[in-house]
Amino acid sequence: MQLDKLKKELISFIESTDNEELLSLVKDDFVFYGKTQGTDITDQLSETQLKELKALSEEEDLKETITLLEFNRATETWRTKS
Repeated sequence: MQLDKLKKELISFIESTDNEELLSLVKDDFVFYGKTQGTDITDQLSETQLKELKALSEEEDLKETITLLEFNRATETWRTKS
């Protein structure tokens, strides 16, 4: 996609929304990625943080997940009035 077309499309999306939370997220992303352009965002992580990040990225997608039925049963007492 051409750069000018992409910019116009993004501006159109921005102008067509009144969702402040969405606009705030977009702004935060622009600010963050504007500052990190050409840098590695993991440079500031400690060795421990890098190991944890690597371990998390290699974790099974469904690790420690439960079904909706299991969740509803586990939280059943929370949803009842005392």
